[in-house]
Amino acid sequence: MALDLTALGRQLRAMGGALVAGADDRLERRMLVLQRLLRESAQPAWWARGVDLSANTAEWLLARPVEPLNTVREAPPIAAYALIASDGSQIDVERHGVAQCYVINIGRVFLRYGSEPLARLSAQPALYWRDEDLYVTDGLRRIPVEGACLSARRDLEESLALITLADEWAEPLAAAPGLALQDGTLVRWTLANADPAVRERFLVPFLRFLDAMRQRGIPVASYISRPRAPEVVGSIRLMFCPDLDIEAGRPANCRACSDVAAGRPPSCQHCDGLTDADVLGEMLADGQRGPLFVSMSRINVEAYGPHLIHFFYVRVGRELARIEIPQWVARDPALVDRVHAVAVDQAARGRGYPVALARAHEQAVIRSADRRAFLEIVENSLRRSGLAPQESQKRSSKDHTAV
Repeated sequence: MALDLTALGRQLRAMGGALVAGADDRLERRMLVLQRLLRESAQPAWWARGVDLSANTAEWLLARPVEPLNTVREAPPIAAYALIASDGSQIDVERHGVAQCYVINIGRVFLRYGSEPLARLSAQPALYWRDEDLYVTDGLRRIPVEGACLSARRDLEESLALITLADEWAEPLAAAPGLALQDGTLVRWTLANADPAVRERFLVPFLRFLDAMRQRGIPVASYISRPRAPEVVGSIRLMFCPDLDIEAGRPANCRACSDVAAGRPPSCQHCDGLTDADVLGEMLADGQRGPLFVSMSRINVEAYGPHLIHFFYVRVGRELARIEIPQWVARDPALVDRVHAVAVDQAARGRGYPVALARAHEQAVIRSADRRAFLEIVENSLRRSGLAPQESQKRSSKDHTAV
């Protein structure tokens, strides 16, 4: 039975009315929060101390400022550069299917711009079915590679594909300003609370990938379209906090908030529901980037070492994008400029989204027809091998309608 949109109509109208009613209040709070940020803009080191001081007591995400908080930089001009990019998709393990296996398909892109333009697009599919592919083990337990764990495996394969591309195209990447670009975050949030065996399996090789790219002299960056992160807003919350005393070494402590104890709304409530893009977007014109920050996510601070992930926001048309870079890129102004320039140029060529990532996605995407064909091939292959594949009763019942 199709979704009954008529039944949802009244709820959709109610949602629209509520969004319109809250728009004015949201705009007012955005401007208030931005004004507070700009008022404190000349003291990034001071507020970096406040962030470090409150990192374990604040109940929200934080970002440590690296540059003045009112930093606005134009995109440097760039006429020639080389770029490698990757993206991935997957066919999940089908628990009710005929065989326990999964597929990861990696889209690979090399682009060169300038006097000798060149483009090479390809895809690299891989089938995973061995026991070591299906489970992460610490010697005692077997943790299935599915859900978030499988996504971590795909993220890692996307990164490893960039090392292969970097070696295949080493000469043009060295001759022109080179860059490796990925879609999504470089901070492996899904591994923050993962089992230690899972972190070891997928985070350690990812950090080795960053080591390898650094050794090759190729800066790495990731591009996040329509970001929803509230880390910078979390740091602005500290500016409203009545209890934070940086000079005395007293952190913000949400669980002992003096406003709440006195029966007042928290002073930082102006920030409720706002994202970094809501606030910083008011500062930036097309092509401009804002200040650099360090993500204070626990896994980043505890595990990334010399690859500590930094980020900035950049205006690309009507959207604010988040660009993430490792520390060794962030500490080189020329490399930050390169990342900024390439991100803006790629978004312009892709009508608002980096063309290299769009092409990598096209190479990687697995469509419904592909999935069905793959499952048929798996079943036929097993039968030819003399096996009798069987799907679960649940799967079989879905293929037949009966009352």
